[in-house]
Amino acid sequence: MSVSVKNFKIIGLVLARKNSRRLKNKNIKKLGGKRLINITLDNLTKIKHLFNHIIVSSDSKIIENCTKKKGFLFFKRSKKLSLGRITSGEVAIDIVKKYEKSFGNIDYIILFQVTSPFRKNSTIKKFIKFLKKYPKHQIVTVNNKEERKPNGVLYLTPKDILFKYKSFTSKNFKKFTIKTRKESLDIDTIHDFNLAQNYLKKNIKKVKKKFLY
Repeated sequence: MSVSVKNFKIIGLVLARKNSRRLKNKNIKKLGGKRLINITLDNLTKIKHLFNHIIVSSDSKIIENCTKKKGFLFFKRSKKLSLGRITSGEVAIDIVKKYEKSFGNIDYIILFQVTSPFRKNSTIKKFIKFLKKYPKHQIVTVNNKEERKPNGVLYLTPKDILFKYKSFTSKNFKKFTIKTRKESLDIDTIHDFNLAQNYLKKNIKKVKKKFLY
């Protein structure tokens, strides 16, 4: 099937609630002097033309301010949808319903977690092009082809499948492989955060070494 990505209406969705269970306030923790939320928003600013809109959903005033400074849409999360037991799928469905009342129907949603700070924009572009191959399936990033466990970097879902299963990972999702451990890092614990800091330190050392004479 030959499909043009340009014919699709796609929204980018960033879900970043205030509280977090395993690593406190992880969405606004600073990595290399920049909040995790801002790392994701700064990167998305460079490719915002690929989406009809980019939406951030949160119950955090800090994240709301960060979002508005970047010029993205902000949907305030209700107390009910900010509870720990609420899934990303449930929040996304609520956002899509509200969004479509103001901006019209959409076809696809791509979920960005701010806990993947090393996600490359080049990977996002390839990920969206992958949609042309599987336009009727959810697409999820994994660490290798043999694995079914999502690594948290990117999720794409057709709207109808999201509403049917209330999830970004129904059992028939298609896999998109992230080739490096660094890019696939999902910060969920203090160990993950320390690992991210180590990656940054290695990058700084490489840059310094490059410019030494």
